[in-house]
Amino acid sequence: MNDRPERLRSYPGPDRPLEYWLSPELARLSPPEARSRLRELADAQGTLTAAWGAGIGGGVVFILTGIFIMVMGGGLGPFIALGLFGAGLLVGGILGCRRVRSRLPKTRHTLITRGPGSARGGISMIVFFGVVLGAVFGYGAFNGGAREGSTVAALIGAYILIMLFLVACLLVPSTIMGRSRASFRRKVQSNAQFRALLEEDLLTWRDPVGNASYGPL
Repeated sequence: MNDRPERLRSYPGPDRPLEYWLSPELARLSPPEARSRLRELADAQGTLTAAWGAGIGGGVVFILTGIFIMVMGGGLGPFIALGLFGAGLLVGGILGCRRVRSRLPKTRHTLITRGPGSARGGISMIVFFGVVLGAVFGYGAFNGGAREGSTVAALIGAYILIMLFLVACLLVPSTIMGRSRASFRRKVQSNAQFRALLEEDLLTWRDPVGNASYGPL
């Protein structure tokens, strides 16, 4: 027998409706670092989506790397191996993103990220690595007089692929995480099924460690 009604009756009703906690005005009045259930959900979903998004970007880069190696005379072996691996990452990332965005994430364990948490931070890191790697690859490509065209093309291609990999691993996830709360709000407003999950969570959730409110977002 379904005990959901009994479980819901065991908690007092929420003091505010969900629409109140979703208010952008309320979010602007609250410091960004202030705790709330909505922010924990949005940040956790953003972190998980960012990880899968990096997998999508990485999969594309591995496929391009296989194509580049084949064009440069590396044969079909590396192209097939890297292509299959990249395709697996791409498909897995797409399915993972859809799965994460269709349900409320678990927030019992804090998800720790080591990379930048915003698009600006991701761009800054990419620019830094781009300058450093550009100097190294430029020295290797053009130092010591004229070099064979294929060697220069290989070094330039390798540099581009490394930069694309950095975009996939740094810029894509940092952009997703930086917009996680705004994306979460749009998801709630546009998806009735997801909003219903949040409405049920509002009825049952109580802060297990303090007195944090359900919102703002």
